[in-house]
Amino acid sequence: MNLIRSWQERAAAILLLVALLVAAGIFAALRLPAAIFPSVTFPLIKVIADVGEETAGRMMPTVTRPLEEAIHRVPGVGRVLSTTSRGSTEIAAEFAWGTDMQVALERVQAEVQRIRPDLPADARVEVEWMNTSIFPVLGYAISSDARSLSALGELAEYTLKPELIRIPGVSQVQIQGARKREFQVRLDVAALASRKLTPLDVVQAIRKMNQSLSAGLVESNHELYLSLVDGRAQTRDALAEIAVPVPGGMPVLLRELGRITTAEAVSYVRTNADGHAAVLVNIVQQPSANTIAIARAVSALLRDHPELLPKDVRWSNFYDQAEFIESSVRGVRDAIAIGIVLAALVLFLFLRNVRTTLLAVATIPLCVALVFLGLAASGQTVNLMTLGGVAAALGLVADDAIVVIENIHRRRERDSGAAVAQTATLEILPALWGSSLSTIVVFLPFALLTGVTGAFFRPLALTMAIALAASFLLSAVVLPLVVRIVERDPAPGPGVSAESRDGSRWTRFVTRHGILAALATLLLFGGGFALYRAVGSDFLPAMDEGSIILDYWTPPGTSLTETERMLGEAEKIITAVPDVSGYSRRTGTQLGFFITEPNRGDYVIRLKPRSTRRAVDDVIEDLRTRIEAQQPAIRADFGQLIEDDIGDLTGGVPQPIVLKIFGEDQTVLQQKARLAADVLRGVKGVDDVFDGIVIAGPPLNVRVRPADAARHGLTTEDVQAAVEPALVGTVAGDVRIGERLYDVRVFHGDGLSGLRLRTASGALLPLEDVATVETGPPEAEIARDSLRTYLGVTARLSGRSLGDAIGEIGRKLAAAVPLPPGMSLEFGGQYEQQQSSFKALLGVLLAGLLLVSVVVLFEFGDWRAPLLTSFLSLAALTGVFAALLVTGMTLNISSFVGAIMVVGVVGENAIFVIHEARLGLRRGASVHEAWAEAARRRTRPVLMTILAGAFALAPLALALGEGSQLQQPLAIAVIGGFVFSGPIVLMILPALYAWIDPRGHLAGLQASPVCPPAVDLTKGMER
Repeated sequence: MNLIRSWQERAAAILLLVALLVAAGIFAALRLPAAIFPSVTFPLIKVIADVGEETAGRMMPTVTRPLEEAIHRVPGVGRVLSTTSRGSTEIAAEFAWGTDMQVALERVQAEVQRIRPDLPADARVEVEWMNTSIFPVLGYAISSDARSLSALGELAEYTLKPELIRIPGVSQVQIQGARKREFQVRLDVAALASRKLTPLDVVQAIRKMNQSLSAGLVESNHELYLSLVDGRAQTRDALAEIAVPVPGGMPVLLRELGRITTAEAVSYVRTNADGHAAVLVNIVQQPSANTIAIARAVSALLRDHPELLPKDVRWSNFYDQAEFIESSVRGVRDAIAIGIVLAALVLFLFLRNVRTTLLAVATIPLCVALVFLGLAASGQTVNLMTLGGVAAALGLVADDAIVVIENIHRRRERDSGAAVAQTATLEILPALWGSSLSTIVVFLPFALLTGVTGAFFRPLALTMAIALAASFLLSAVVLPLVVRIVERDPAPGPGVSAESRDGSRWTRFVTRHGILAALATLLLFGGGFALYRAVGSDFLPAMDEGSIILDYWTPPGTSLTETERMLGEAEKIITAVPDVSGYSRRTGTQLGFFITEPNRGDYVIRLKPRSTRRAVDDVIEDLRTRIEAQQPAIRADFGQLIEDDIGDLTGGVPQPIVLKIFGEDQTVLQQKARLAADVLRGVKGVDDVFDGIVIAGPPLNVRVRPADAARHGLTTEDVQAAVEPALVGTVAGDVRIGERLYDVRVFHGDGLSGLRLRTASGALLPLEDVATVETGPPEAEIARDSLRTYLGVTARLSGRSLGDAIGEIGRKLAAAVPLPPGMSLEFGGQYEQQQSSFKALLGVLLAGLLLVSVVVLFEFGDWRAPLLTSFLSLAALTGVFAALLVTGMTLNISSFVGAIMVVGVVGENAIFVIHEARLGLRRGASVHEAWAEAARRRTRPVLMTILAGAFALAPLALALGEGSQLQQPLAIAVIGGFVFSGPIVLMILPALYAWIDPRGHLAGLQASPVCPPAVDLTKGMER
């Protein structure tokens, strides 16, 4: 009482403080950085080693194994995955969640550097910490009908990149598809033969002449000079004047030995945008940057500085994460607004008082503002998880205000005067305190979650906990003060009387038949288990991001020209789909940090706005069907960028189905992988099946005959140096023009045909005298998991849940793919992530039950209260499974979090009912009368909270806005739990409690010291 009186005496100060906090929250909301997901520290480090052209079989012992063993020595490392291809090795090292990844990165770099002398001398090793900040958030394409790709590349590299990198929040600007210009010396075979020269002679002459060397520092005339001996060519004409020594004759000028041209360097990377060869500009942001602000800054830069882009250059946007974020923010904002309006409608229908309804509803936007203040103080961002937390909390936030307003309204139906609000608040305060705690403590175990689930849902749990705490303070402190100020001397209210006896009959019947309540509870558990078995399971909810990732492979060994031709036909299919607004394509490279063969790449396909097109799954199915029918040689894998990024950052594989078959015999391994792939193709709803056998192109071997080479004083290195100009050209130096360097590449005119080598004695001999040129069989990539060789059979899902598909696949594999001793089979990918996440969330659910039980025990001091509350909270999960089944949703990490929230919802409503019954027992009512009266009195507020909560969550459950699909299963699960919680707490709880506590021990216990004391303010309320 003293506390309430103290609040009322300082009403103006309290309201001013709340107003300032709300203003600060609005200010913080406008300044919070926006992103798709929370800033997540993924515990994955990737190492890529490249040694040029080398066979996979040779790469394994010389590069892959030493790097694997070195990384395994790093403290804290878990699983080490590797993929060995020709000339390249990609290794992914997984650490435990919560590891200091900056320290882990430094340790991996140190171990790699320690074994650097054991690796091939020309090995280039990169170490990258994998996190969301390595993937682009914005993608642009520049193309032109009048400019070459090299000119566009220079425009991107030297004009656009310096401007873009200066935008606050930008960490990298990646240029893909740019061609590099170079000077090419194409030697004439006849001119070389007439002077008894080899291509290597020309390369060595250019290297010796085209350089600048220091002769030291010279002091003269009171100054210090740097002396240089400079023979560098600075123009093409100067390059042509380089003299090449001729054995036994006069030197010859370079221009006399062939043609010198300026051309684009040979590249096995191709990029394309909307059917035009293009250079792609990808913008990567810093971890805590604001994606929307970066996108606006890019637009402003090009608008304010049109001179950056010549008029003949097209600039297009093929991927825009900021657009998705903005539409998601708008969608969730609209869902919140619609939810508030619907909740207000429910309140008005029950209270029939506009002013009281507006007061209750006003607490919701105030609470949202305080939530954003809390998010800013805790270093969070505006993202799908925090916004979803705000939207999902609406039902629970409205609950507190409803309880207080309803109790004030009910009290006013009997009393009048200025003290009604104070009296009603005091009456309900102990239960309000306990109920708020019961919903808040449910979210505390989320702090212990690890993995993707913890990384994503901890911010959501934090958001909801802040919302509930703010809701309690606004409802318990501010709302009664405002009611008292606005309605200084109100008359009794006009609403439906809470003291009506219309509900007495059924409440008395229910409370006197505890055995029926027990049977109903058992039926709920049985039905819940059956529904649980019927509901499918997934890892993440399906989302429509507005874009599609199409990874593709042409047949192994396909030339780049043929790959381009095949993809040109595929692009006609893509542009023919009416839902597509544009696309970009990479060949020989990908978005991200991966090794990529020239016959492989990806498309980023941008779709039209969601309101004007089909669902993304329908578009994917249309594209898949058309490409399979018209270009069957192209292997395609469809996904979406964000879900693929998460897959790459968690297990290295974005596909939901990954079947790992372990074994050391490559022949048997490939046989079993093909069998497993055939099994997957026969499973309904499984698409994009791949047997995991990645074949690189066939090698062209110039096999040196050691005896013949030794007889002529030649080594393998000598042969390689002579062969390189004939195949790909040899870089002999560079020419500096301004601040830019251009390579000088020397080519032998006829390839290997007629190629001559200079022996140790100076004589010339044909290549075939010391080596044999032959093609070898294609090689497969080698994949390893913690030093065990495996093949990963992968697939996507279409129209089927992950759990159902895996169950059928497991049964069919056991019958169709027997494994010999020494081989084993494991499921990886999203299924592996799902299983570990579900185990963690089950722990959170049990911990939430225990914490709610502790709160209830402190509140009432009777062991029956927490026991029944926990028992009935689990029974309410039947509503969760029923709602998921009816709406076609699956049990995934989002709906699982909704199920956890239901525990708090049931605990909250149960506390109010038990509190009401205890007041009745203390007034001397019999056990059955007390519980019947408690159920009857709580019927209206429980119905109000259920309907208001369900309507507040309805926009989220219907996924009305972009990005809301991530929280859609959560909202549906909570609504199902809301609906079932009503009968459970109003009928089953009173009946069971009266049955197991026939003597009414609940009345004789004192209130918990951690809660405000219950005040018996029943005077004038007797019926």
